Amino acid sequence: MARFRSFRYPLREVLPPLDELARYLHAADPEHPAYLYMQQRLEELRTSACEAAGGYVTAGVDRLDLAAGCIEIEGVALQTGVQVCGYLKGADEAALFLCTAGALFSDEAHALNAAGDILEAYVIDAIGSLTVERAMNRIQRELEAEQAARGRKITNRYSPGYCNWPLRDQQPLFALVGDNPTGIELSASCLMSPIKSVSGIIGIGATVRRRAYGCVICKNTTCIYRRIVARERS
Repeated sequence: MARFRSFRYPLREVLPPLDELARYLHAADPEHPAYLYMQQRLEELRTSACEAAGGYVTAGVDRLDLAAGCIEIEGVALQTGVQVCGYLKGADEAALFLCTAGALFSDEAHALNAAGDILEAYVIDAIGSLTVERAMNRIQRELEAEQAARGRKITNRYSPGYCNWPLRDQQPLFALVGDNPTGIELSASCLMSPIKSVSGIIGIGATVRRRAYGCVICKNTTCIYRRIVARERS
């Protein structure tokens, strides 16, 4: 297993722009009650000294069983399900990734909810969700450039709990990643802390394809990818 390749980004570099956040929250009208608050909070967060942190390790794929929905890496089996396995078809290597926007967003959202400021808490939560995805987008581009230099391609990224991949596979996934500087911890119920964190797998190979997310057949109605795809279609 290769060493964890680590990246850190100041929040100002990965925060969503106002128009993206407004569309995500269906609050693009400047007269919307949340619009001014979104603008103010983004301006404040751009001065924060906090950082998003993430990265990946790469390893060879021992076995990819499309029928069983299982990929084996370094002797560890990930039961991704047939949907994700199909998206990884052709991968002979994999990048296992972690990324977090940090505890700032979940801590603030919790405090605002406790104070009864539900709308403000919802906005902060959304900013955190978009921030970690934007940070992970940058990391994925780094991986893509690294592999392109080798004449290889990557798939899209997939996470436990999404695309019908059971959340319990967080445990073997974290075991494969091993020591890393992200500060992300995994609970006994397989939830990550800080909450605004993502983990998962990206396939690598000479013949892999970067397929669109299969939101039409996915059962997860709260998935951020489903919301992004729906917004892009609107």
